[in-house]
Amino acid sequence: MSEDKQDTLYDAQSVRRQAAEVLSAWGMGPENVALTAEAMLDCDLRGIGTHGISLLALYEKWREGGNFNLGADDRVLNDGLGYASIDAQGGLGFPVSVRAVDLACEKAREVGVAAVTVNNSRHFGAAGYYARRGAEQGMIVLVASSTKVVCVVPPGAGESVLGTNPLAYGVPRQGTHPIVFDMATSTAAGNKIRLFQLTGDPVPEGWVVDGEGATVTDPEVAAEIVYGNRAGGLTPLGSTPQMGAFKGYGLALLGHFLGGTLAGGAFTGARGDAAPKGDNIGHFFLALDPEKFRGLTEFHTDLDIVDDTLRATPPVDPDRPVLLPGDVEKALSDRRLVEGVPLSSELVAHLRRIAQSAGAEFVLSPVTQSTESA
Repeated sequence: MSEDKQDTLYDAQSVRRQAAEVLSAWGMGPENVALTAEAMLDCDLRGIGTHGISLLALYEKWREGGNFNLGADDRVLNDGLGYASIDAQGGLGFPVSVRAVDLACEKAREVGVAAVTVNNSRHFGAAGYYARRGAEQGMIVLVASSTKVVCVVPPGAGESVLGTNPLAYGVPRQGTHPIVFDMATSTAAGNKIRLFQLTGDPVPEGWVVDGEGATVTDPEVAAEIVYGNRAGGLTPLGSTPQMGAFKGYGLALLGHFLGGTLAGGAFTGARGDAAPKGDNIGHFFLALDPEKFRGLTEFHTDLDIVDDTLRATPPVDPDRPVLLPGDVEKALSDRRLVEGVPLSSELVAHLRRIAQSAGAEFVLSPVTQSTESA
């Protein structure tokens, strides 16, 4: 996308507080507000602007549609030594997901492996946030989720049936940040189409196809396909069958089988009598304690060998060394904590309107100007 847009840097803690002010005004409880605002800020710090404070604009639309229970208190349905299931009661997915991954880690520390599922939830932000949270507790963590929006076409189809069904994992490292990988199982995350629509830049070829399977680069048409009623959709990871789209398709199904079918989340692509009534997003959190499988010293020694070998691989471009998943985001987060979070003037104006409409205080505090792209 265009790199010449100038954004203003905002104090990171004011971004967190702004999200908290609006969520509180919308009726979310204090503990859930703190957990949700922290997760949103984490995404903005790591350059995942589609899952940060900008989500308030999307949530405002959902609230206007009704049946959006921000005051919900989740409850445990089933609880065993190595498993649990939680009903989110229709609440936003951030706080229940934090509790779910923490519970999975707590149980794994006792029995070695534990899984916790969540149903009757809503959007939970970035899957990688929960993978990182679990890895920071010393666990290997796998996260999967079903989705609300149907926007992905199976290979060879001209109609959307699947969601972007994210998958993420986190691996703990000794004395440094975890390895964290987070991906949509589509060629690109759906929210990125909104960003191209905002800037007017063309959508990369292969991301979106129409009802005839032809690639779409016009951002307005792409947005109508992904979020409107026009035929077509996002492609599975790989884009075309020749480039491995069936692999992305298989991963998308795995994400739903774990985060939807196992958890009790709805399959939003279902038709006819099977079509879901309202939202029911499901999440899945698996935690494994390395210490239960082998000594931690041996585990971290072998992990360091992988780490060192990859980083020592000669790069094609000397200025772009081989990195591990999560390195770029960690470096960006460290910088933005000091320098500030870049937000576009359009987004800030929208957030001001949201705050005013909710009766919340507007507290975003600018730092300076930046050419960094949010």
